[in-house]
Amino acid sequence: MSHIWLISAISFAALLLLAWLHDAYLRQTIRAALPPAGLFVDTKTARLHFVKKPSSQSDTSSPPIVLLPGSSGSAHDMMLALGDALAHESDVYAFDRPGIGRSVNLVSDRQMAAPAAQARALHAAVQALGLKKPVIIGHSWGGAVAIAYAQLFADDMTGAVMLGAPLYPWEGAGSWYNRLVTKPIIGPLFTHLVLTKYGLGQLDAGVAGNFHPESILPDYKEKTGLAAILQPKPFIANAVYSLQLSQDLADMQQDYANITAPLLMVTGNRDQTVNAKRNSVRLHEAVPQSALIYLRGVGHMLHHTQTAIIAEAVANLARTGGVTAGRTDIDIAEKPAS
Repeated sequence: MSHIWLISAISFAALLLLAWLHDAYLRQTIRAALPPAGLFVDTKTARLHFVKKPSSQSDTSSPPIVLLPGSSGSAHDMMLALGDALAHESDVYAFDRPGIGRSVNLVSDRQMAAPAAQARALHAAVQALGLKKPVIIGHSWGGAVAIAYAQLFADDMTGAVMLGAPLYPWEGAGSWYNRLVTKPIIGPLFTHLVLTKYGLGQLDAGVAGNFHPESILPDYKEKTGLAAILQPKPFIANAVYSLQLSQDLADMQQDYANITAPLLMVTGNRDQTVNAKRNSVRLHEAVPQSALIYLRGVGHMLHHTQTAIIAEAVANLARTGGVTAGRTDIDIAEKPAS
């Protein structure tokens, strides 16, 4: 009997080793295929990775643009979507948020989880780079950081732009995989033995859901290095952030009416990830001096599919230093994506 138990234990250990080796190989493959690294800037709480696209104008007075990606996104995602369109008049800087992509947290993930904590790290980076009164643009989770930046550093920015952003709390315990990877013992086992092989099989469905009902950008995963999120450290950080965000937004919403920085929200009514009415529309109603662009027929990846509309609105904000309060509804349903 003891021999049977020994053989079973050895077989089980061998299976675990094979699972780890397979996931390690897949992670190495992902890292090798990532878009080239950009630059780094150090703050007290995070080492932040960013990519830069200089303005095409040799002498520009427009404020710099800072781009922040969503929960699984990266600097490459935001630069691919908006870099060329915004660099006509401004220098554009796209950051990996703390703990995500190539950025590294210098404090615990929980200490960095609040949008305010990430906004403080970003502000320190902006100051270190000598960027004067930037326009802060955040997509999805990055939009929560953008509005936190406006709450904390209104005098140091030209304005905040939130694209399909979660801005208010919601009910629910969070996804099973985010809860799983934050558990002791089983979490690290899952992220090192299963995560990458399982996640790679889910990426296509996730991308399709985010772009719905619009067309998926060709080679989107490869151009943005989307699979980078399927590595243990960034995935766990992202899970911690996602599980805490609703409570953080519950606290943040109390102060929205006191924000003095110009606010612009752009949202799609077909967004299946972040509900437009419960977030962007609600914020606009709570802060009447804000501007809202409501895109009918548009999903969550509006920064890729409706670039021209976003770029025009951002250019106006950068030129004038303000927004025209009010709501603009645009029907995109019968128009091709830009």
